[in-house]
Amino acid sequence: MAEITNKPHKPDEGNPEVSFERRDVNVFRITAFGIGLLLGCIIVIFAMWAMFDYLYKVESDKNPSNPPAMMNQRPTLPPEPRLQGIVTPDPPRVELQQLKDDENAILNNYGWIDPNKGTVRIPIDQAIDMVAKKGLPSKPSPAGADNDGYRTIPSDASGGRTPEKISQ
Repeated sequence: MAEITNKPHKPDEGNPEVSFERRDVNVFRITAFGIGLLLGCIIVIFAMWAMFDYLYKVESDKNPSNPPAMMNQRPTLPPEPRLQGIVTPDPPRVELQQLKDDENAILNNYGWIDPNKGTVRIPIDQAIDMVAKKGLPSKPSPAGADNDGYRTIPSDASGGRTPEKISQ
């Protein structure tokens, strides 16, 4: 244990009687552990590199490369469906703009769907207005016939114990 002295300590002069406890920390062992850890990491890295190289060689031997004659006979176009045209070298944004223009032309113009049956296509705004004026078809509920044209559902206020009349 370090000895306690009553003399005031001056920072500019040495104090040979006071030092740190040398038994607490073994600098040699800590340094040896760090060097061993570093060497262990390097050994593991090289072992993994050798293992991957070995596995690559094993798989390369199992799967030989394609013969040149086979590479010459392969098709030039991928099988259907092709997502983008290979014939047109347009970038995707041009193709997307063309697709949007085609869809808008279908939605905003008249056209025949099936001339034999007399089925036509009308602009979507006009179709929405027609449905809004005419209304959607509805099927009367058989439950409404029993309750003078009303159907009964449990009300929220009663916790489902009392039915509430709602018009069809």
